Amino acid sequence: MLNEHGFADLHVHTTASDGMDTLSERCVHAKEANLPVFAVTDHDCLHPAFSEPIMKTDHCAIISGAEIRAGVAGHEVEILGLFLNPTSTELRDVLERVQQHRIDRNQAIVRALRTHAGLETTYETLINRVDGVLTRPHLAEQLKREDIVESHDAAFQQYLKSGVKTHEPLQLVECEEVISAIHDAGGVASLAHPGYFQPPESDRTVDSLASLIQRLQTAGLDAIEVMYEYGESGFSAPRAAALASDIGLLQTGGSDCHGSKNSITTIGDVRVSRPEFQRLYQRADTAISPY
Repeated sequence: MLNEHGFADLHVHTTASDGMDTLSERCVHAKEANLPVFAVTDHDCLHPAFSEPIMKTDHCAIISGAEIRAGVAGHEVEILGLFLNPTSTELRDVLERVQQHRIDRNQAIVRALRTHAGLETTYETLINRVDGVLTRPHLAEQLKREDIVESHDAAFQQYLKSGVKTHEPLQLVECEEVISAIHDAGGVASLAHPGYFQPPESDRTVDSLASLIQRLQTAGLDAIEVMYEYGESGFSAPRAAALASDIGLLQTGGSDCHGSKNSITTIGDVRVSRPEFQRLYQRADTAISPY
């Protein structure tokens, strides 16, 4: 994994959205992995445990963050906000709008699944069962639980991916508003896993991605998620690093771990170096030391 000489895992999920582990469990896992710093970046929300951009335990520092869906040039991307002050009214307002868009979409998908896939569970039952934010992986799990599909992959292929009858597009808040809200909260805005923007099979795709990143930079983007486990997708950390270097953006990175038992990577498997973390920290507007 991509953790040689690493210092901080800046992309971790908890039960506040679609992760399988609580924040307390994440702290235990960080200690076991000898991980000095990690960021909680739950989908479209701030973890309620934070009252400041950085929270410290006896063995690690935890960064307040969020992974926020946004629109840019008609495309959907995810922006990582790091070092977020949870008292920011602008950020709270944007997150509430994004969350409402997600609620509207989930309700539409559940209605379609009940009509076209034979799903028996109601939307109300699903949201009462989930501790954090209801997401498509939760819907995939329910389809599997009701024996409508055999696996999570089958659920997405048949019912949840773009282009199928039961898919519902997500209304997006534009990237300018998302990045502005992150900055209002004193945070750093980074494009999450750029290699997943399009299948990276050709140079033209890279050109298209570079153009997208330039538009995001014009909107105020600070960084690109470079260190990331792309597996056999065809994209790589060096390609992301080249994109960041070409236009002078900082670099973030992380495991994107959703659970200690069901994730391709676990917390601490992917890390950024201490010098790169320091550059990100210096860009943020916070006086709280993570060290």
